[in-house]
Amino acid sequence: MKTPILTIEHPYSVFGQGELLSAAGGVPVADSLDAATSYLESVCAGLRSLMTVTECTHEATLVYLAADAALALVYASHAGIEAAISEGGAA
Repeated sequence: MKTPILTIEHPYSVFGQGELLSAAGGVPVADSLDAATSYLESVCAGLRSLMTVTECTHEATLVYLAADAALALVYASHAGIEAAISEGGAA
């Protein structure tokens, strides 16, 4: 049985001395990347639609390029995780 690579809990929205939001730990990384892929694909689709609106085309294009780059990183990370899992888990 292959060992899944799991996420580690990590705060990503710290305000003052409090951690407002945190990524869950103990979740298979491949599942987390699947969720991130789904969200980013939706964001990119919405931004592509906004890019046709004259009033916000430049801003939407800039945000789209950032989201598309993030999506490419998620795709690459997912491919790396899948390769590591197929080789027997984390090194």
